[in-house]
Amino acid sequence: MVVYTGGSSSVFYDYESTFGTAVATDKPFGLNQKVTSLSVNTNRLNFNKLGQVETTAFAFGQQSGTVGIGFVFDDVVSHNVFESIYGADASTPHVYPANLGQGNAPTTMTGRSITTEIAVQMGTDHTLRKLSGCVVNSIGLSTSIGQPVNGTIDMSFGKEVSSTLNGSGAITQQTAQTQAGNPYTFAHGHFKVHDGSSLTAIGEIQDCDVNWATNSELLYGIGSHYAQSAYKRALDITGKFKASFKNSQIATHVLNQAKDTSNTIQLAGTTDAVGIELNFVSGSDSLKIELSGVSIGDHSISGIEPVEPIFEDVAWKAKSARITST
Repeated sequence: MVVYTGGSSSVFYDYESTFGTAVATDKPFGLNQKVTSLSVNTNRLNFNKLGQVETTAFAFGQQSGTVGIGFVFDDVVSHNVFESIYGADASTPHVYPANLGQGNAPTTMTGRSITTEIAVQMGTDHTLRKLSGCVVNSIGLSTSIGQPVNGTIDMSFGKEVSSTLNGSGAITQQTAQTQAGNPYTFAHGHFKVHDGSSLTAIGEIQDCDVNWATNSELLYGIGSHYAQSAYKRALDITGKFKASFKNSQIATHVLNQAKDTSNTIQLAGTTDAVGIELNFVSGSDSLKIELSGVSIGDHSISGIEPVEPIFEDVAWKAKSARITST
C-alpha cells in the first residue's frame, strides 16, 4: 500500500477579482508551508417519520469549509497575505494600509477573497482540492527565542466542486513557481513599547505574538448551496508578549489606565500614536509592524521564587495596525 506524504504536494493561492470565481494560483504563503486543517461540511438535514425510529431521508443545505495554513514569514512573498485584510499595495516598500490609524482598513470584502489550491501527486495521477471564495478569518504572527517568525492563516471557503479532485499528469511543483525568500527569525528583530516619550526596548523579550481577526462571515442566497458573497465585522488586533522584569512602568500603566483619560500606550497628547513596534530584518529587507492605540488588558508576573528570573506577561489590544515590507 502506497503512503503519500507532504513531499509530493503543493499549496498555492491568489486573489479573486469576483467572489467565488476561481483563479489560477501561483503565490506561496511563505517558507515551510503546511496545511494544518482542511474540512468541508454540507450541513446535512435528517428527516424522520411517524411509526419508526430510523432516519427516513436526507437533504443537504449550504456547503461550507475551513482551511488552516501554517508557514514561516519570509522577506519576499509573505507580506502578500495582509492584502486579504488591508487591500493591495503596489508601491515599494509595500505598506498595509497606506496610513496608520482608524478607518483605513477597507470595510468590504470586494476583491479580497482567495482561491487556494492544495495538490497531492499520486504516481502518474494527482488529486487537486480547489477552494474558491476563501475568506481570511485570522492571520497570526508569533515568535520566541530560537525560533523563526511563524505565521498562521485560518480561512472559511464557500465553494469546492468535485471536477478537479482526480486528474492525470504532474502537479505544479512548489519549486516551479515564485519562491519564498529568506526567513525572518527572532534573532534579527526588535520589540519596542512607547514609554510616553519614545519607543523603547523593554527587557529581554522571550516571546510575542500578534493576531488579526476579521470576524468575516460567508453570505448565502436562495438558488445555490454555495456562498454568494462575504462580509466583514469588526477587525480585532490583539497580542501578547513576555519580557524580563525591569521596572514597574507597565504595571503602573495598568493600575492607572482605568482612571486616565488617555488609557492607551502612546505619546502624551497624541491620538493613536504608535504604542508597540515589532520589526524583523533579513539582510536589506525588513518586516515592520506598527500598532497604535494599544490598550493593556492583562498583566501578570512570574518567577518570584529562589534563583529564577522574573518575567512579566502582557496581553494587549490595538485600535489599528500598519505593516511595512521593504
